[in-house]
Amino acid sequence: MASATAVRSSANLIIPSTFKLADRIGIQQECIRNKNYIIAGRLTALVFEKQRSISGFSQSRPRWNNSYQSKALKDQPGLHPFSESQAVLWAGITLDWLTNDDSPVLAVSRDHQDLLLPFGLPALPKIPDPRWVPAHAQHSCPKSTKTGCKGCVPPRMPQLLVGCPVVGDRVSDKITDRTGRTYGVIHPIMEIALMVMGAGTQGFGKIRGRTNPTDGTTLSLLLDDSNPERMQGYFVGGRFQLGG
Repeated sequence: MASATAVRSSANLIIPSTFKLADRIGIQQECIRNKNYIIAGRLTALVFEKQRSISGFSQSRPRWNNSYQSKALKDQPGLHPFSESQAVLWAGITLDWLTNDDSPVLAVSRDHQDLLLPFGLPALPKIPDPRWVPAHAQHSCPKSTKTGCKGCVPPRMPQLLVGCPVVGDRVSDKITDRTGRTYGVIHPIMEIALMVMGAGTQGFGKIRGRTNPTDGTTLSLLLDDSNPERMQGYFVGGRFQLGG
């Protein structure tokens, strides 16, 4: 990665001995060249596990938009809005393309052994600052503007792979293949959200990342950000469950 000095070498990512890392990537690249895949949809978000500080987490309170909302949802904890701590934590364990307008195309190899990103990954868009609290709802903005004001429209912040002053490093591991190319590692991947694309099929779907019981590997994403506007990504290790 371009910021490889900010991450540590990964000892946790294991590729089964039958396929070395470069072999696995080579197989995926060949599938993409030969168009030997089925397009599943557009990847809109990716959720992964990561060690994060939870200091003050239990004292953090939901950020209600108004008193009516707090009363109506008081006894429904699953519908409570995120507290600041929860919002910051969530932003640190996700990659989010926000909409499907310019999100990565996700495909599955025809033998169903690999998830593929045949056109790479577009640059991550800026996201609303998770620390921000609105002063009023945009639909009732006192300035009566369609675009709202700084009291109801959240400021945006970049989704940095490393060095984010708010959520810390999203990528904290790296791995180098036998050709000498270094990749940032995001793992383990728990869930991939996508806008489904297919004949007669539309809507949202998800893919679950699983541990491979035969070798103990977890689903991981390798990122080559030498071109940050169009990163290359490879899913390796573990297993995946479509629609799980």
